[in-house]
Amino acid sequence: MIVIRILLVGFLFSWFGFICLIGNILFLPLIAIRLNRIKFFENIARDLVYLAWKFFIFCTKILGYLDYEFKDYSRLGKPSQIIIANHPSLLDVVFILSKVRRINCVVKSDLAKNIFLSPAIKAANYIVNSEDEELLNKSLSVLKSGDSLLIFPEGTRTKDSISFHKAPFYMAIHGAKILTPIFIDMNPRSLQKGVKWYKTPKSKIKYKIKISDDLILDKFLIDKPNTIRVKTLHKQMNEIYQKEIKC
Repeated sequence: MIVIRILLVGFLFSWFGFICLIGNILFLPLIAIRLNRIKFFENIARDLVYLAWKFFIFCTKILGYLDYEFKDYSRLGKPSQIIIANHPSLLDVVFILSKVRRINCVVKSDLAKNIFLSPAIKAANYIVNSEDEELLNKSLSVLKSGDSLLIFPEGTRTKDSISFHKAPFYMAIHGAKILTPIFIDMNPRSLQKGVKWYKTPKSKIKYKIKISDDLILDKFLIDKPNTIRVKTLHKQMNEIYQKEIKC
């Protein structure tokens, strides 16, 4: 049984790569002639990412690799909404991008160098996590322009415990209107940081993705300085996630 699971994972990884390559045939011309700088073509690129990942998640489910529960995702994608989530596995961003059209997101810098994913990232104008002031400036710009932005405040996949960086909460206070937390739980754990792809569980993986209540940022500690608001929001979200998610 475990051999079949490993073969299935291998097939899905290959299928993922094939979908990326097909997408790149469409993305590379957009990048080459800089059409991705025009909002219309940026939206086309994001729509293609949305459709590709929706199809991929459908394949993982129909082939029995995983199952999931993801309700109320129509609440995502509001103007100037920053969406935060914990990051237990490789597929977290794929799940969310497969449910929300035209959302922007912060992606790990290593992915921007990946030959399979780099063209999609550039064509859709996703923000590369450069871990410097450029990341803050770009994120604030897209939020103030009305884009919704997905970010994983851990900065990488969860290992032993959840610990958020402060930068996403600076972005929230200074650029967003709404903050929406997403809790991602998976059982059994798989596709974690530092774990080989073939180390797959014997049983079907089950994801439960829960969207929490929106936090209206215009009403969050409005009588306090922004430095205090950022610090308090960071602390509160850390505590909420550590209580909600058992690593």
